[in-house]
Amino acid sequence: MSIETNLNLIEARIAEACMRSGRRREDLTLIGVSKKQPVGSIRAALEMTTLRDFGENYVQEYVTKREQLSKEIAEYGAKFHFIGHLQRNKVRQLMSQPPAMIHSVDSPELVLQINKVSTEVALEARQKIVVELRIGDEDGEKTGLSPECLPNMIETIDDCRQLHWVGLMIIPPLGRCAEDSRPYFREVRGLFDKINSRRTEKLTVLSYGMSDDFEVAIEEGATHLRIGTAIFGARKS
Repeated sequence: MSIETNLNLIEARIAEACMRSGRRREDLTLIGVSKKQPVGSIRAALEMTTLRDFGENYVQEYVTKREQLSKEIAEYGAKFHFIGHLQRNKVRQLMSQPPAMIHSVDSPELVLQINKVSTEVALEARQKIVVELRIGDEDGEKTGLSPECLPNMIETIDDCRQLHWVGLMIIPPLGRCAEDSRPYFREVRGLFDKINSRRTEKLTVLSYGMSDDFEVAIEEGATHLRIGTAIFGARKS
């Protein structure tokens, strides 16, 4: 099926999930995960649909696509989010094309590096960051910050004037069905509410929900959905 058809089907499911959970579609941002997808697919999405937010996982691919789509970004007001694991030695390259948000900030050291580079490139506005949490990964094999380390992380972020911390992100363990993700989404939402009860500058972003579980994510408070294959089809190798 075409990207347009796929997106229409996704939007219908989003609308149903919003109706079930008493939420408004306009309070959700749909990010089309375009990693390993050709530039032509992003261009088609911009020209044929209302999709305006895209997510990339790899720094070099992100920068290259931003450069190749500079005309379309200006014409359609497209936004690119960085959602993949970010190494400190790649921050400077990433910030040559500052993303709308960095969703995968997972250590105080990375926070400090992003702040340092953001200061040096003199951004007009603070760089928006989302803290990625690691929940349900007892072996510590996945990326993300352990919730126990949040107090130190928050202290580090609050000392960084060039950063705007906007929310939390999670990739739940692979489950057998969408419902398996619910307790992880619910736990992150609980942390989100707890943090906001203590902060003047409130968090506004809950970044979770992918192709297999986005409806459950909507029911559990997600604000930013990251959907790839259900929109673009299978990724290119």
